[in-house]
Amino acid sequence: MRAFRTCDDEQFRPYFVLDDLWESFREWSAYGAGVPLILNDSDCVVQYYVPYLSGIQIYGKPTKSSPKSRRPGEHSDSESRDSSSDGCSDCEPERGLNYVREQRNHHHLSGEIALRMDGLFLRDQHTELPEDFSSDEGESVNSQGSLLFEYFERDLPYSREPLADKISDLACRFPELRTLRSCDLSSSWISVAWYPIYRIPTGPTLKDLDACFLTYHSLHTPVEGAPGGQAPMLTYPSEVDGAPKITLPVFGLASYKFKGSLWTPNGGFERQLANSLLQAADNWLRRLQVNHPDFLFFCRR
Repeated sequence: MRAFRTCDDEQFRPYFVLDDLWESFREWSAYGAGVPLILNDSDCVVQYYVPYLSGIQIYGKPTKSSPKSRRPGEHSDSESRDSSSDGCSDCEPERGLNYVREQRNHHHLSGEIALRMDGLFLRDQHTELPEDFSSDEGESVNSQGSLLFEYFERDLPYSREPLADKISDLACRFPELRTLRSCDLSSSWISVAWYPIYRIPTGPTLKDLDACFLTYHSLHTPVEGAPGGQAPMLTYPSEVDGAPKITLPVFGLASYKFKGSLWTPNGGFERQLANSLLQAADNWLRRLQVNHPDFLFFCRR
């Protein structure tokens, strides 16, 4: 847990650096995260899931509109060159990652060029969002911050890298993925796809436990007392010398091959919660006008 002094120099509020978050996924990315389940009211098993990066949007602090404001995804020629050269000099080019400069809508762009990297978009800090783009609180995203970075996975599940490895690749092209602080990330969010790899002990019911999940989490730690239940939460351990931890609550959820009888032993309440989280994810993406490939796939199944 980290803290920093606010601009009035009187308060501290907790935050985390993104690299700390990615590090917390490293062990799960290698071995899976264990989920205990009870089958047939008596058999205890642990199902292991590997996390994969499904989607992420990084918003920066609010910026004043420049005289020549841009729409999301628009860059000048020089900015596109700068963005494409960012990152690690020793990183190998990612397989299937293509740098494509597209000239779109000459009337609106006036020579602006978008840098597209097969689902990865890099934004400059002065990129502004539409003024009528609003959030839960009724504020425009233009007042909340600028979209600096986004990535949406499009590969098939068996072709993907675990989350920690994928972030390492993307950080070579956008190094701020490691250094940005949650307190500066405005409306930023991440979606994680969880795919099963094995369970202990194994058995004939394995096929009934092949459900996959898509979770949505906020990356922003707001000022203490700010509204919103989606934000990361600070928890204090019972041990005297234990370090406080920041957890990322799930504010949206989608599932695939989900068998309610195995995952919702309490029946109606848990199914209602799952449906509510699915609707929340759908509302979130619609509000952001985001086309999230994994979410569309999960909802069609």
